[in-house]
Amino acid sequence: MNFDTIITVEFLSKSKSNMAFTNIDKLKHIKVLPYISIVQAVDGYYEIGLGGNKLENTGTGGFFIAPAGVQQEIVHHINHATGQMACRWVFLDVVINGVYRPDFLYDFPTIVPKERCNELNSLFDELFSTDDIFDNYSSYYRIMKFLLSLASHSKRSENESIHKTLEYIEKNYKSDIRINDLANNIHMSVSNFHSVFKKNFGVSPIVYINRYRLSLAAKQLTETSLSISEIATMVGYDDTQYFCKMFRKTYCLSPTQYRRITKKQAGL
Repeated sequence: MNFDTIITVEFLSKSKSNMAFTNIDKLKHIKVLPYISIVQAVDGYYEIGLGGNKLENTGTGGFFIAPAGVQQEIVHHINHATGQMACRWVFLDVVINGVYRPDFLYDFPTIVPKERCNELNSLFDELFSTDDIFDNYSSYYRIMKFLLSLASHSKRSENESIHKTLEYIEKNYKSDIRINDLANNIHMSVSNFHSVFKKNFGVSPIVYINRYRLSLAAKQLTETSLSISEIATMVGYDDTQYFCKMFRKTYCLSPTQYRRITKKQAGL
């Protein structure tokens, strides 16, 4: 299939946010998100590693781009002059031609090149300056255009089995997903599937599924008032204690602490 001509670009969901934090110097998060993340360190800076690769530095004012479904290792660094770290980000869940996600078709640089940061900063300024829905949509499309200008074609786009596996996880994450299920879904042996998956995403399928579920849970903790047990069940954990253990291991905070801190920072 030829992907050189993009016919339609549909936003399934999108969101933006900005926050300022204190007391988080060298705090590390490891997570997987179900959408493209474009994150700017407004004050302080990030170290970011994707898929188990080495950490890279955004610098103050710099951006990182994280594809959906790829392990993110993020280390926060405050500006010691101000005592805080401030950041803003955009999450984009996008489909091209009604079928393909852009981060399946394309590879993006982890760190936006310094010579392009002013351009993206201006797009972020426009997006965050208004809540008008039409102005926001215009900004989202131009940010997507900017991302594609940095992109190169991904070898993953040649592997239909990986695309089918991600679709399966997105549709069935609430259920008990076994490696056999994933391997059988694409007619591959368990050993071969495990090897192919880890080569593409840097983590095992089980680790990926857990981090995907926890990322969805983190969103629910911030945006809803559902109980911890309700959220645990919603994202596929029958055992609330196990869910809390896994959440703390990934986010270095309990679900309750995470909810309190993120809602406070967001002014909710």
